[in-house]
Amino acid sequence: MAQGDEVVRALLVAMATLEDLVTVGHDSHVALSTLEGIAHELGGMDSGERRRFIEGLERIAAEETDRAAWIRGIPDALGLDR
Repeated sequence: MAQGDEVVRALLVAMATLEDLVTVGHDSHVALSTLEGIAHELGGMDSGERRRFIEGLERIAAEETDRAAWIRGIPDALGLDR
């Protein structure tokens, strides 16, 4: 595991939970607002940080094949340029 992957994994857990809350409607406004906040904060990354974040997502997607498509879709879902 590369340095920083733990943070990426933690973020994925939080985002998956928030997406589930949006889907079931329980506190969906708060969950959606939080997801937007995450996207905003990550949008402030410079190109090198963004590249390392996406590389971390790719490493984790390779390990978690059942969620790989969702994980690889995170940058687009957050509006991050590749």
